[in-house]
Amino acid sequence: MKHLSSLLRGWPTAGLLLILLWLAGPVARAQAPAWQTAVAASGNFTLVRATATDAAGNVYITGDFSGTVSFDGIVLTEAGAGDVFVAKWSNLTSRFVWAQRAGGAGFDHSYSLALSGASVYIAGSFYGSTAAYGSTVLTSAGGTDREMFVAKLTDAGSSASFTWAKQAGGPNSDDAYAVAVSGTSVYVVGDFFSTTASFGGITLTNAGTTSYDAFVTRLTDAGSSASFDWAQRIGGTGGEYANSVAVSGGNVYVAGTFSSPRLSFGNANSGPLTNASTTGSDDIFVARFTDGGGFSWSRQAGGLGVDQAYGLAVTGTSVYLAGAFDSAPATFGSLSLATTGDKDGYVAKLTDSGSSTAFTWVQPITGAGGAFVNAIAVSGRNVVVAGSFYTTAATFGSTTLANASSSGTPDAFVAKLLDAGSTGTFAWALPAGGTGNDDAYSVALSGPNVYAAGAAAPPATFGSQTLTSTATGFRLGFLASLTDPTLTATTAAQGTLRFTLAPNPARATTTVQLPAQPGTAATLTLRDALGRTVRTATVALPPAGLRHELDLTGLPAGLYALQVRAGATAGTRRLVVE
Repeated sequence: MKHLSSLLRGWPTAGLLLILLWLAGPVARAQAPAWQTAVAASGNFTLVRATATDAAGNVYITGDFSGTVSFDGIVLTEAGAGDVFVAKWSNLTSRFVWAQRAGGAGFDHSYSLALSGASVYIAGSFYGSTAAYGSTVLTSAGGTDREMFVAKLTDAGSSASFTWAKQAGGPNSDDAYAVAVSGTSVYVVGDFFSTTASFGGITLTNAGTTSYDAFVTRLTDAGSSASFDWAQRIGGTGGEYANSVAVSGGNVYVAGTFSSPRLSFGNANSGPLTNASTTGSDDIFVARFTDGGGFSWSRQAGGLGVDQAYGLAVTGTSVYLAGAFDSAPATFGSLSLATTGDKDGYVAKLTDSGSSTAFTWVQPITGAGGAFVNAIAVSGRNVVVAGSFYTTAATFGSTTLANASSSGTPDAFVAKLLDAGSTGTFAWALPAGGTGNDDAYSVALSGPNVYAAGAAAPPATFGSQTLTSTATGFRLGFLASLTDPTLTATTAAQGTLRFTLAPNPARATTTVQLPAQPGTAATLTLRDALGRTVRTATVALPPAGLRHELDLTGLPAGLYALQVRAGATAGTRRLVVE
């Protein structure tokens, strides 16, 4: 899944300040929003595993499909047992814009997606001797075992094509589970079962003989090609899996699961962690590396049961972790949770102090039948999670959701927590699904919009909407959205200069008005959601105050911020362009 924090590194300082302004929401508890849209590919089996949004509000999804599927008339047909897909959905037209497939004769999986401008990155694994990504054909080092891959597509607006693809691993099964991007740096995490795994000219050696080790690696995107810069092993004598990666402020954060009695990081065996169990049960790990691959710190969480981390998001010094636990208790530093069923979900926050970190708060999602948090995204103080609950009723703080099935099949959910610093509380939770297997695997944010994606067994209900299918026995990959205005609530102008914008939202023009100010001129700077300047103007300040019509022609729909500076004073307001 694509985390907001992975985009922040490398942005100009002004852009960072604007993003924090737009995304900061009020702390008050909000009413639960309602599902607004729910769409799915038609045809055979599809599963959406990852989601990301761009500055214009487009939504990108990736996952797996079998047979023949259609994305609003864009038809994809598998080349073998199951292929990878990548698709772009327009929030303006509520339709898919393009869709691409990749793969070979075996099963192919795409687990993660990240965006940087027009570059779309996916990561996963392929079975079989070869797999094609556009005109690039990758050859497995292991013949029929899984081989990991990372690939780049270039989005041309109404179409897209694969630009390059790289493989890594060894002769046995190896997987890439998550990808993040910052500038031209592409970060990938996963696991390898092979005795040795090659990442370009870099070789990692497995610490065990019959188990997986985790890895984190960085590639540099040179435009039409890419190369591996560094790779680090995370492992011990048991099994390790790295499921999530996020990048922020020159640091690379990795989260996953380990069953080894002792877990070390990097080829120098740094920062060892000790498993709480002596029987090989899974514990949670989160670690930070430098952008050059050096080890910084690591933290363990869990207990005697099976405890796992699936989602990770970072903003500033706050590190958010999500997953599932079945220990009683599972410890998160000095904090602890006790499971109430087969497995419960959790959302936790760590505060990164630089050379070390500590857990600040942790919240459970409980129910007798089990719950999993599969994905997490952060917007200011808003922490949004998505996952599945098997129990007949799941509890999110003071909110209880009822499962549509009484037979123990999962329903999907999306929930929001408010981070108050030292505490986190659930603000709302929303279910989706029917009597079949319904799971949310990813979540992404774009302004006030929340996008959740996964797989559902028709008929599956999302509020007043129901997904159906003429094909029986297949799950459909879905993309569903809701709007939570508190994610980007309009605030008073930031700074000492006060002005108004009308209309807002706007289309072709908006009018800027401010009272009389000292000085002879005012400078207007409009920036997009990536902090890039898209309009500038310097206008005279009449004695009665300024009234200026700002031309928005040609700007993509999305979130913007207008800064007005007059003399020594300045202010900023959020602007929505439709």
